[in-house]
Amino acid sequence: MDATKLGEDMWTIHLEHMRVLDEIVERSRTRGESGVLLYLYHVGRPMYPGELTDKLGLTTGRIANILKVLEHSGLIVRTPDAMDKRRVRVALTPAGEDQARRQNENAIAFHSRLLSKLEPDEAECYMRVMKRLADIFDREGAGVGQ
Repeated sequence: MDATKLGEDMWTIHLEHMRVLDEIVERSRTRGESGVLLYLYHVGRPMYPGELTDKLGLTTGRIANILKVLEHSGLIVRTPDAMDKRRVRVALTPAGEDQARRQNENAIAFHSRLLSKLEPDEAECYMRVMKRLADIFDREGAGVGQ
């Protein structure tokens, strides 16, 4: 296996299909307000804003702005921590949970439609590789030029 050649091929596919790849990312909506809602829904428990910053890779300022919008929209509530009143915990409201559930279902349906276009063994192989790459990215970083 020539990793350099495969890397070149992967990058070429990315560049040639950038619009399609960007569309997949955009339709998945895992950034901004939607990303925070979906992450809180996925985790299933209240979280501190700092946890969201760490887990989502956003700045503290960006998280603060997102939380302000979500709170104003009635999708989250911020409550003081029982042990440390200086800290707040962020939780979904019933409306936020409902919206996040619908977004989650739509994202699963979208990804299911994509994977259904592959043969079953191809889809399973793709998922194994994606999980492996995600693990590598988490450990080593995924930036271009690293």
